[in-house]
Amino acid sequence: MKQKNIFDDKTYFSFCCTINAESAELWSWFCFEKGALGVETMAEDSNELTLRIFFSKKPESGAKKYFECFQREINEVCEIRIFEEVIQPIKNWGTNWHQNFHPVEVGESLIILPSWKNRIIRSGRHPVWIEPGQGFGTGNHLSTVLALEMLEKFLSETHIIPENMLDLGIGSGILAIAACRLGLKTVTGVDIETEAVVEVERNSKLNGLLGRINSHVGRPSLLKKSAPLVVSNMLLKELLGIRYEMYRLTSPGGTLICSGLFGEQEEELRNSMMELGFAYQTSLVREKWNAIRFQRHGKQ
Repeated sequence: MKQKNIFDDKTYFSFCCTINAESAELWSWFCFEKGALGVETMAEDSNELTLRIFFSKKPESGAKKYFECFQREINEVCEIRIFEEVIQPIKNWGTNWHQNFHPVEVGESLIILPSWKNRIIRSGRHPVWIEPGQGFGTGNHLSTVLALEMLEKFLSETHIIPENMLDLGIGSGILAIAACRLGLKTVTGVDIETEAVVEVERNSKLNGLLGRINSHVGRPSLLKKSAPLVVSNMLLKELLGIRYEMYRLTSPGGTLICSGLFGEQEEELRNSMMELGFAYQTSLVREKWNAIRFQRHGKQ
């Protein structure tokens, strides 16, 4: 079970749904983007999966609202059957989360650790401690793993490590913390969720990086200065929606890393960014999830 939050409230909302196997991973990722606290697989076969999805609160129109948004925003044609919408009291959620969030080794040099294992040091790996919360990014989802691996690969290969980075949709701050561990001096990020920015500060303090990571509530348009390195781990529609801002905020000759792409979405984003003035560099692909690296034309 993938969990994301230690609750402060006394109840939580959950619903079950059955969806075709091909769309299940994208649907789960979408729910997390909308604030889901966890996704549990109840049953599966070669054709479909039955999932239980957890949220802190029930939306006014129930779970149907999430699926309507999914079809509208992702443009994914699929059938879904929603049942067992319930509001339940919280019982030992935090304990269960502690049992299910284990250290995750990423790439060649990173390890993602829950905050309660802050004395664990793995030889040769940079620790990234994360306190579970509303913001996306505990290192368990492939889109986050691929973003981290792409970032690590770029920084290990470049001759000069950039001094600063922009993180668009900073979430829990996991990419920002990893970037600092890998040699960057400062990271500035934005997120439309106030809770995420609160988490970034908490996780920065947990990792001893207060003052090196600065996050703000808002959209990328809030940022005025470009940077030699920009990262964004979002859904395709969100990435396309900020593509002009990503171009503006990536310094000439600078690098842009995008993750959160599923299946053939990588080609759509690649073509769109190349039309703006980016050159395609490389991609990472795993279980249909993609991360992609671009370089903006021009000299640094």
